[in-house]
Amino acid sequence: MGTSQIPLDRAYLTAIWLETLFYGINMILFFSYLFIVRYKRRHSLSKIIVVVAVFMFIFSSIHVSLGFSRLIEGFIVLRNQNGGPATYFSDVSIPLNVAKVIIHTVNSILGDSILVWRCYNVWGQNWLPSLLPILLIIGSAIAGFGQGVEFARAKTIHSAFESELEKWNGSVFSLSLATNVLVTTLIAARIWWVGRQIGGFRGSHFLYRRVLTMVIESGAIYSSAIIIEITLYFLGNNAFYIIYDPIAQLTAIVPTMIIVMTSLGLTSDDLYSAEGRTRNAPSTGRTGRTGGTMAGIESRPQFAGARARPANTLDSIAYSSSFPDTEQGTAGIFVELDHKDSAKAL
Repeated sequence: MGTSQIPLDRAYLTAIWLETLFYGINMILFFSYLFIVRYKRRHSLSKIIVVVAVFMFIFSSIHVSLGFSRLIEGFIVLRNQNGGPATYFSDVSIPLNVAKVIIHTVNSILGDSILVWRCYNVWGQNWLPSLLPILLIIGSAIAGFGQGVEFARAKTIHSAFESELEKWNGSVFSLSLATNVLVTTLIAARIWWVGRQIGGFRGSHFLYRRVLTMVIESGAIYSSAIIIEITLYFLGNNAFYIIYDPIAQLTAIVPTMIIVMTSLGLTSDDLYSAEGRTRNAPSTGRTGRTGGTMAGIESRPQFAGARARPANTLDSIAYSSSFPDTEQGTAGIFVELDHKDSAKAL
């Protein structure tokens, strides 16, 4: 292990400051989501997704609260103990620290599950691409809870970099990294490929939206943070803590951003549908005809369970929903067909 370059107490203080900043972003997103669900949503979401979003925010709130409790205890209550605050923060077996580790694990599982659910829908509600990420999430859960147990037992260990804990920490971080990189790649690749099948985008407006949508939907922000975290950990640098605690908020921020985009109709599905209408606007109207080619697609992703998935790529975009609404009886999808068929609501 490399030499720790930042004193542990300073690293922890900086970590809590950053986590508080991220918690503010998380809070704004969450309450914006509640407002959108009540007043502004364009697409319905299943109740499971709403419940998951609420629990992620609750766990994020508990995590930052435990961080503040440790901060007060280390810098104020126990500041005069031998070794000072650094000794307190290095004790991984303290119940407050163990609770933080467990909550971090639970929130990671929930957040990763949202990303996998998004991957499932981006791939036309096909579970096959999501199978390996699901297995990795299960592995992360086992390693994460095992990590919590080992932390609770480590009464004589005063560093998260000790070899006894390294195998657990390394397993958790590596599995989490593998899950997020894989899901990020699957989502980004699908969005890019479908974009090419449609024929690209006209103008910078669609280009910028496409890039931004790809970054957010794929969870690339979260994956980048995990890469930095795992690199600092295996370097044995205390700067690892500066990334570790804020990531507890990112586990909720990134999935909530995806949910908000879905509710507002800003996902890749909606973007491609808008591009399809824009490209065909000069020659056809919403209910116009073409000489045997597809005129445009208007997507409203609420699904009826009995509807079969379209076979071709363009139809699957209109069909693909970010989060299926089990309460909707029909699918509000309009597809303009060739000259033999008029547009009809399915």
